[in-house]
Amino acid sequence: MKTLIITLIAIAVVFAATRGVNKYLEEHKPEAAKKERVEKTPVVEVAVVKKGDLEFPLTSEGVVVTRRKTVLSAQVAGRIVEVHPQFEVGATFRLGTVIAKIDQLNYQTALAQAKSALADAKLSVVQEKARGAQAARDWKKIGGGKEASDLVLRVPFLESAEARVVAAEAALEKAIEDLDRTVIRAPFDCRVREVMLNLGSTVAPGSQLGMIYDAENLMIRLPFSMDDYVQIPKDPELTLFTEIGGKRYDWGAEVMWDLGEIDQATVSAYLLAKVLPNDEGEERFRLPSSGQFLKARLSGATLSSVVAVPRIAVRGRERVGVLTEEGELEFRDLAIVRGNEEFVYASGGIVDGEKVILTKLELPVEGMKLLQAKEEETAKD
Repeated sequence: MKTLIITLIAIAVVFAATRGVNKYLEEHKPEAAKKERVEKTPVVEVAVVKKGDLEFPLTSEGVVVTRRKTVLSAQVAGRIVEVHPQFEVGATFRLGTVIAKIDQLNYQTALAQAKSALADAKLSVVQEKARGAQAARDWKKIGGGKEASDLVLRVPFLESAEARVVAAEAALEKAIEDLDRTVIRAPFDCRVREVMLNLGSTVAPGSQLGMIYDAENLMIRLPFSMDDYVQIPKDPELTLFTEIGGKRYDWGAEVMWDLGEIDQATVSAYLLAKVLPNDEGEERFRLPSSGQFLKARLSGATLSSVVAVPRIAVRGRERVGVLTEEGELEFRDLAIVRGNEEFVYASGGIVDGEKVILTKLELPVEGMKLLQAKEEETAKD
């Protein structure tokens, strides 16, 4: 019992002491100094935009192809008895160069027979004319003054003989052509892409000897987006280029025509351009190779009355902040028509002379007050 009383007394003493300490601290606590709230206006850098005409290049890319290629084939049947020693893949031939020959014996025989048939036909004409003249003289003696018929005067026989002459001449012409076709020549300045037949092969009309193409007559098909296509000038200057081994190679080009149709898959329009040789460059790269991938740069395109806006000022895809004359933030959505690494060019959404904000604001709110950087420096001075 005595222990319980002592414990209760101790608890009461501790409680009273704690209350006393808390009351003392409450009465003597320090008061924090009060300061007035100062609102700081964000300082931003701006750029004044200008309106003007923009001349810019259009870019594209494509694969070089030859304008002429064909299958080198036989027009007559026979065995190939001669082939040019350089008739291999990659070889070049000038127009008219003999590439292969077919055995001519049968065609020389046919030519001789055709000449003989023509001579016989011409002899028949001479004979029929003589017979007709003789028949006219005989009829004059025995005809009793009547008009002789064509049959009496052998007119049908003469016409038949003359027709045989025409047929014989045609046969002779064909025999000459067939003999000439035993010699297979390059139809144009060409390069061999593929060899299919060679010496000793027996060919029929239409048999393919090889594939050839014109390595000097090249073109390239260039796609353009519809936005770029409408900007292509009438007589553009076109340059083709590529980089090989760290070195750039350039070629000129002339626009021949556009294809006049739209690729539905890419929504692109195409130009066809003739590749021009670079006579001042290395001989090996005087012209690009067929099948080579090139980039193209087309100059002369112009956009009228567009506003150049620094790309750093654009937020998102097309929004910019404008510092108004009242020093407030105003958002604008641009109608961007072109762009590059430094600028975007807008046809609407902003006007000449306005100030676009370059500084990135953390919590931009339209209508908030802003201070231009130069104005702040003036105020400090």
